[in-house]
Amino acid sequence: LLALCACRADISSYADTPITVVGLTEEPFTITPGELAQLDCVSATARGNSDKAGTVQARGPLLRTLAESRGRSLDEFYYVRFSASDNYDVTINALVWDVYDVILSVSNGSTARPLRVVIPGYDSGKWVRLVTEIRFVAAE
Repeated sequence: LLALCACRADISSYADTPITVVGLTEEPFTITPGELAQLDCVSATARGNSDKAGTVQARGPLLRTLAESRGRSLDEFYYVRFSASDNYDVTINALVWDVYDVILSVSNGSTARPLRVVIPGYDSGKWVRLVTEIRFVAAE
């Protein structure tokens, strides 16, 4: 279950870390976890399908909310690729975001942590931590 919430964790240690966003606007731009926390946020408990993924209390805006904050709809895109500082990349498309909530999680409950993509109810192998880039690829 998703609940609307304020992103209440103290994320000051990484609030200004730039995340590059490509394809959502005409020119690439950067957004920070601090700016993401200012968008409408949700909270959800998600259980990974491995011990490594664990259980997280994801808090942050939905991917859909980020797109809408720039006047766009996810329906305009073929896929979104998330890249992380540890060289892990994950690509998702409408088959995922039309069914599951894609949370740009800026914290694990009240515990700060760098941006992590969490998709409650979906394969936790598609969750990404340490996100450095979000690339929106338009439908042709």
